[in-house]
Amino acid sequence: MTEHEEYCVSIRKSYIMPDHTLEGYTVTLWKWNHLDETWWFAAICDYLFADYNGNHKKALRQARRDARKLAGIFDCTNYDTTKEGMWQ
Repeated sequence: MTEHEEYCVSIRKSYIMPDHTLEGYTVTLWKWNHLDETWWFAAICDYLFADYNGNHKKALRQARRDARKLAGIFDCTNYDTTKEGMWQ
């Protein structure tokens, strides 16, 4: 985590339980908690395939576009779909 950043953005795959069917993506705004030194989610937004006519690429493209905008608003890092980068 960069020292001055208290927020970051990431994109995760979202699944339907219990069969773990991929249903879309979730853009998450994370806030750094100084007390326990972990990331806590501050806000989420789902991008479901059903909203984009079942198209996987359109849903991911929209999620990435909105994640970039959100990172710009909060002046924070956009980890996109890189899970490892956020936890370093």
